[in-house]
Amino acid sequence: MSEAAPTPWDDYDPRALVGTGAHLSKDELWVWTRVVQASRLLEEVLARQLSQDHGMTHSDYEVLVLLDSAGGRLRMSTLASRAVSSSQKLTKTVDRLERRGWVERVPVPGDGRGLEAVLLPAGRSALAEASGPHAALIRRFLLDVLPAGDAAVVADAMNEVAAHLRTHRDGEACPRCRTTGRRAGPPVRPQTGPSQDQAVPKVSA
Repeated sequence: MSEAAPTPWDDYDPRALVGTGAHLSKDELWVWTRVVQASRLLEEVLARQLSQDHGMTHSDYEVLVLLDSAGGRLRMSTLASRAVSSSQKLTKTVDRLERRGWVERVPVPGDGRGLEAVLLPAGRSALAEASGPHAALIRRFLLDVLPAGDAAVVADAMNEVAAHLRTHRDGEACPRCRTTGRRAGPPVRPQTGPSQDQAVPKVSA
């Protein structure tokens, strides 16, 4: 097993820094850098395997999973709220999945402007083929590495972080930050261009 990277947290003076370390305590910087490093390394492993073995991006996989878990169809606006990506990236992802015959966008019954993304049989088959190896990597590089009993604690903590970020992304009021919604400032992920529910020109990915 490779040794952990050096951790020079006791060997620097925050007053001599101008980066993030100048604004966080040593304990805070340790938490931040460990979360970022682990999440990026895990994302790299998962994305590489999906690309090499199944010819899909992690964003492709995410959309297929979201549709599958919702019974095979979601309004585009709902899909956008659940996906961990920008509206523009989501549109490009769905465009790409449509070209492969894995997903299609159809009008919402009774709504002249709304669109739903529908998981097609070929897309469900592609997801079924990719999901087993994907889950095995999650278990190998995350679940089996966490000490016994810590998985639920980590999940609860990250859920709190994700919920907080989604509140700001969607421009909702945030009691923690004492903001009152969109008027307090732009969300983390601003919505630009046409609504996700509306038909938009295809964009090549």
